[in-house]
Amino acid sequence: MMQFVWSDSGDTSIAEEEIWKYLKMALLSDDGICYHRFPIFSTDRSRREPDILIVHRQWGVYVIDCKGYRVDDIESIQGKTWNLRNWKSAKEEPISEAEDQMYAVLGKFKTDSRLRQGRRDLIQGHIFIGLPNITESQWRGSGLSSASTQFNIIFSDDLEPDALRAKLQEISEEEKQSPITDEQWQLALSILQGGPVLRRQLRPEASNPNSKAAMLREVEQQMLSIDREQSKLAIQIPEGPQRIRGLSGSGKTVVMCMKAAWMHLRFPNWEIVYTFYTRSLYGMIRTLITRFYRYWADEDPDWDKIHVLHAWGAKDTSGLYRLVAEKMQRSPRSYYEAMNTFSFIKPNEILGKCCEELLESSLKIPELFDAILIDEGQDFHFSFYRLCYNALRKPKRLIWAYDEVQSLEALAIPTAIEIFGIDPKGMPLVNLEGTYSNGEVEKDVILYRCYRTPRPVLVVAHAFGMGLLRPEGVVQFIYTTGGWEDIGYEVVSGSFQPGQQLTIRRPQANSPHILEKLVGYKDLVQCKVFSDRNSELAWVAEQISVNIQQDELSPEEILVITLDYGNSKTDLWQLKQMLTERNIQAIRPGYETPRDVFQQKGSVTLTNIFPAKGNEASVVYIVGFEQVGFNPRLIVQERNQAFTAITRTRGWCILTGIGKTAEVLFTEIEKILQDPEKITFTVPDPKTIQRNLDSLEYERRRNRIKKANDLASELRRLLAEIDDPEERRKIIERLKISG
Repeated sequence: MMQFVWSDSGDTSIAEEEIWKYLKMALLSDDGICYHRFPIFSTDRSRREPDILIVHRQWGVYVIDCKGYRVDDIESIQGKTWNLRNWKSAKEEPISEAEDQMYAVLGKFKTDSRLRQGRRDLIQGHIFIGLPNITESQWRGSGLSSASTQFNIIFSDDLEPDALRAKLQEISEEEKQSPITDEQWQLALSILQGGPVLRRQLRPEASNPNSKAAMLREVEQQMLSIDREQSKLAIQIPEGPQRIRGLSGSGKTVVMCMKAAWMHLRFPNWEIVYTFYTRSLYGMIRTLITRFYRYWADEDPDWDKIHVLHAWGAKDTSGLYRLVAEKMQRSPRSYYEAMNTFSFIKPNEILGKCCEELLESSLKIPELFDAILIDEGQDFHFSFYRLCYNALRKPKRLIWAYDEVQSLEALAIPTAIEIFGIDPKGMPLVNLEGTYSNGEVEKDVILYRCYRTPRPVLVVAHAFGMGLLRPEGVVQFIYTTGGWEDIGYEVVSGSFQPGQQLTIRRPQANSPHILEKLVGYKDLVQCKVFSDRNSELAWVAEQISVNIQQDELSPEEILVITLDYGNSKTDLWQLKQMLTERNIQAIRPGYETPRDVFQQKGSVTLTNIFPAKGNEASVVYIVGFEQVGFNPRLIVQERNQAFTAITRTRGWCILTGIGKTAEVLFTEIEKILQDPEKITFTVPDPKTIQRNLDSLEYERRRNRIKKANDLASELRRLLAEIDDPEERRKIIERLKISG
């Protein structure tokens, strides 16, 4: 199916909107992507931005330059120059513009030899000029047709779906595209969407074909970095607030970095902020934004316009809260000063209290920015959101990404009204229902495919995090089919009535990681119990040595996370000494390295769960697992910490713990892994769980989308039954179809 991606409204012309509308009707069932205002930079670093760019699997690439001229506006055409009257400019060169745009697009594909067959490019390009206000008879009657034999025109009478499809195929034989394979098609899409940015340098071929390194090499060769939904979301610029929900490993940070780079590319004068919770993400975020921007523009971002800021900041590092406070001529509190001032335990509440001080002061929050992107949104207090909202210029482009299951502190899943409140008229300040740009840009988006974490690992993380097979009962739950679908699961059978059996499964399409096929469903998660911590750490140190020596992994691909937060400093130091005895270097972020450096070449990373958030590794060891459930009052937070730790892996996850408690927990995990195709459990009574992972706000969104899809399907069916093309076109015009 053709995907239509509307970037932003900007200075969009009526001619663009008209042709876009009819392309959606004509090409809906075709395979490809249609972009509005897709910025491309050519080798001379000049910007090429087609009004409409179509990448069609069978037909090739189309650039359509849309012009709102009426026939009387065109005085004459001389070569590629159009002489105009009563227009905003006296001369225009739409053919030259479209050619430049086309060659810039095709230049991206020429960089990969797999898209060439001999000297012939497999991806062919075609140029069209869209004139939706001129009929073909008017054109011929004006005497302009003799000057237009070298290019293709879409007239107003070509806009009916069948006619438009026929028009797009009116190209010469030498320009027609030959059939391409699935692999070549996916490669072309990946190149256009920025996939090469995320592609890791292929690791050397392993000497042992059965080693972990050999398997990961095969995975990395086959993985596509960015899918269509991620790309669409990344390049759409909303006209106000937008929420992005996605489970761990779904690419939220990649999408947010891509979106930040795209905004900076489209609107270089905007003041843009990217803010986050975990300090160790700073380097990765800045690197991703730089790579995406360079891929499109062949130059570095202007860091005076796009700002990567930790939410808090420090004495020697700017942060969003700190920057706003200083602009208000208020002295920002340090973390330790605030911790001693306010009687709150949770770090996000401490930051929230500092933000409240600014919000409640007599000074107005200055409107400093044009867009703010908040990563790790589940970890921030309401007051931080409100501070960001108030620091934005209209139309308040606040974009936040979050995964409620990764919340390490909060229990409640807040609605937009709870976060932002209401205006004096009682209306929500932020309304996430509906769309922007005439139905093109959604206000609330879900990413439900997971690319980083293999399917069995993710299923273990979700089922254990919720406690679906916990002997004492479920801890947190989702009571709707739509809620499960939102996180990528299917309800196979059963009822949501308390006490009834329910069976769910995670389709491989929603976790397209091939390591499961190479290793086996049950072998990617391993559990081991020890009698004491010293024995546990010694075994982990020895296994890490095996990973490096026999599995041919680099030390920086290995991550150790302890869930025993109270003893983390002592335990990780002991493990570091054990690794040193084996000639293996290791770092503890915040000790051997600055807090914003999480991985270092040639060193294993040792950490607790908080710096690990947002990071990943090929092999993850989780020690101190018996701590999950140690404090019954924090059971949700502790299970969420386990979920977050488990989903740090892009390969294997090894869980270790001590004593009977660890045995019980690992028995629960082994039951989860018994059947790769389904997991069956008893639906809990809502009164017994501690957290509902669904909400009425989410359900309203699902119902709205279903109703819109049903209406669209019925409308297409009824239109297809109308035989008269002109009558069909009149109906379409009256309905003002735009989505």
